Amino acid sequence: MLSTKRRLTGVVLGSLLALGGTAAVPAAAQTPARAACGIAVNEPHIYQRWSALGGASGWLGCPTTGTRDVYLNGAYAGKRQYFTYGTATWSPRQGSNMVVAAWEDRGYAYFNWGTTAPEHRYDRFLVRWTSASDPGGTQREFGGGTTGRIRVLERNTGAYVFSVEGCDVGIFGHTCRQGWTLKASTPN
Repeated sequence: MLSTKRRLTGVVLGSLLALGGTAAVPAAAQTPARAACGIAVNEPHIYQRWSALGGASGWLGCPTTGTRDVYLNGAYAGKRQYFTYGTATWSPRQGSNMVVAAWEDRGYAYFNWGTTAPEHRYDRFLVRWTSASDPGGTQREFGGGTTGRIRVLERNTGAYVFSVEGCDVGIFGHTCRQGWTLKASTPN
């Protein structure tokens, strides 16, 4: 027997639809869709970023693998998925919604990150990347907040690997409590 609350919800939704209106699907009923290219994007945070970047026809393109667990020093640290043009990695240590994504297009490597909200808001972000032409890596500082993005002119045909760290700035310098995110890279 249905509870009164569930029956009432059904009556209200049915009435709205009968009158030509629309009804929102409850969040619990929404699940990540299968990519148009046949491989699912199952991790909800990665799915949200992939969708925001245009889905199968967007900046990352089609998934080329399923979602994989990422471990650091033998401990579970997040999830990563590889796509035609790059990767997206959920890095929850820097915020429950933190996803870093990297891809390449027309001679540039792109990297974006966020969101660190609701847990963190930073004064500055440090972004580090490496490539075959810069194996020692480059690190730059960017404006703060909860999200960010950069683009780097590609100087080789190899992969560019990115990570970001949020920091607060005080009298004695930077304090970066959550550490570096997991990495995201371009495909080459």
